Amino acid sequence: MKRAVRDQVASMQFRPDAHHRSVQAVLKDPKLSSDEKRAILSVWASDMYAVESSPMLRMIPGHTTPLRLSDILSALRGLDEDDPPPRGGAAKRIMAGNIDADSHATIAPAVYHLARLRREADLRAASMRAHRNNIRRYQRILKTDLTELERQFVVRRLAQERSAIRNLAQM
Repeated sequence: MKRAVRDQVASMQFRPDAHHRSVQAVLKDPKLSSDEKRAILSVWASDMYAVESSPMLRMIPGHTTPLRLSDILSALRGLDEDDPPPRGGAAKRIMAGNIDADSHATIAPAVYHLARLRREADLRAASMRAHRNNIRRYQRILKTDLTELERQFVVRRLAQERSAIRNLAQM
């Protein structure tokens, strides 16, 4: 076996995304967990693989034809639907409309102010959760076998996520 062919075969054994030629092949692989499928599809969806002349296509190394970004994103949405969100509803917020007419004028500004503060805190907490989840995902991706270009991209995104958390913590 020629050295180049042997190296290509060896690299395919350690790159889980190199085994799959389509989005459906990733989704149908029973050996991959949902997190692994999500990691592969997320890497494929990244701008790192965007075709310069057509940003809605992704050219994955080792693939002969580009993949459509819409197919990758719909597969990711399908994986999210398989993992339902935690149970529980949204908390009911106090609104000025719930206050009787007599005390409306004196209490309304305070209620609006508290509601705005609560909304800002909720948004900040949701943003922190999203950044922490992204950091966990990027750390998981870094544990896989990546090309140097992929590794640089993931490290750069990881630094941006950490910076975003620091900025949110200072608010």
